[in-house]
Amino acid sequence: MLIIELSQIPPEGLEVSENLDAGEVHLAGEQSFSLGPGGTLRCRLERVDGDTVHVRGHLLARLGLECGRCLEAFPLAVDQELDLFYLPHRADEVEEEDEVELSDRDMVVAYYEGDRLDLGDVIREQFFLAIPMKRLCGAECRGRCPTCGVDRNTQSCACVPAEEVGDPRLAELKKILDDSTH
Repeated sequence: MLIIELSQIPPEGLEVSENLDAGEVHLAGEQSFSLGPGGTLRCRLERVDGDTVHVRGHLLARLGLECGRCLEAFPLAVDQELDLFYLPHRADEVEEEDEVELSDRDMVVAYYEGDRLDLGDVIREQFFLAIPMKRLCGAECRGRCPTCGVDRNTQSCACVPAEEVGDPRLAELKKILDDSTH
């Protein structure tokens, strides 16, 4: 189980070894990606300075994404080391909406509520951080034809490329430019 009662973490630490399930990592109904079978979390939880929890371990999973060019499904392997610190969330701390510069410490510190640490939230956050900004099945992906919709990676089409058609409002300018180059 991925919900850890902080009072059950012994002084010597707690070893966690779990197979990942989409429900436990709060991905049920997630539209942007899916969790493939066989994912695992192996980590050690230690209490540091009373309320601080140090999570150190390894996350291994396979996510299913959709390519942003050809719209085909492709896998993304997540294989990363974890070294994170969790502090209790204090209700008296005021969160401001202004821009804030993050320090290196802020990048490895997160917060938990109450007396429980939900490792499912930890894993979900790591998945979102692992997903690339531009989701491509490969750097050489040619995408889909904007006219007929054929996958250019598997087929070719006879459609005229959009660059050649051009904007009809700029046709006169194109003539002037073409005449000046000749």
